[in-house]
Amino acid sequence: MSDRSIDLNRAEAFTEILPSVPKFSSHQAGWENFFLAYYDRYPGCETPQSTFHQHALEIIDAGGESDHHRCLGEQHFSHRLQEGEICFCPAKTTHWTRWEQPLSFTVMTFESELFTRIAQQMSNSGLPSAVMRDRLELRPQWQVFDPTIQAIVQALKADLVAKCPAGRLYGESFGTSLAIHLVKSFSVVPLKKPDLAAFSRKKQQEVLDFIEAHLDTDIRLEDLAKIAGISKFYFCHLFKQVIQIPPHQYIIRRRIERAKQLLKHSDLTTVEIALSCGFAHQSHLSRHFRRIVGISPQKFRLS
Repeated sequence: MSDRSIDLNRAEAFTEILPSVPKFSSHQAGWENFFLAYYDRYPGCETPQSTFHQHALEIIDAGGESDHHRCLGEQHFSHRLQEGEICFCPAKTTHWTRWEQPLSFTVMTFESELFTRIAQQMSNSGLPSAVMRDRLELRPQWQVFDPTIQAIVQALKADLVAKCPAGRLYGESFGTSLAIHLVKSFSVVPLKKPDLAAFSRKKQQEVLDFIEAHLDTDIRLEDLAKIAGISKFYFCHLFKQVIQIPPHQYIIRRRIERAKQLLKHSDLTTVEIALSCGFAHQSHLSRHFRRIVGISPQKFRLS
């Protein structure tokens, strides 16, 4: 049987594999280089034998187990799928599967070039992308249970359900961290850790100053990485090493600090304060304010 080659970047491509539409996806989120789709209680199904242009990650969610059969590269196997189980299919790898009972699952796809650039940065080899693309070998994976992958995917799904209130940076930070984790975990040749010296003190301060000056806007990961003078794949890892928290969490905390100042020293309404601090709406501010400060913005203003 010849493989069907599918470019999952095309809007209709997923329906060639899974005819039913997902319960939700990242189509409207604007994330670059990766895509997420969640399927709820999908009936038993058989997918066509295919190869994908992108790397594909599948996570079985809560909501049923099922006997299944799968072809992944040269491997053929059958077992009962369980909640939390992960399968990884590298680009250009033959894939086919059939399951019997309804399943809930998440599918993520990643551009091959994203993984190539991550490997290029982490190896610090200076090799051209075309050469690194040939050298980066990723192993197909099945029956993997990885808490890091599960936690990041859950965070991405929660962000989509909430309509991405923190903007693109939140999702792209998590997606980039997940891509780095996959490259480190599933590449045949181990890659080096990023060098902290690439993120100088001067560049660190420039990034923090930019964040402070643009708290009321949708700050993009790409913009911060450009100021730092490093790739956004490197940036997430190094920022967390230096600041101790990921970029999106740092930005939320700075927005909360600005909101606290405005609550105490201005006559702006809570809605106006939320928007001026870069929150999508008042409830978005309130949720993070309670989580970080411990009380609501209204109670803080009166205290």
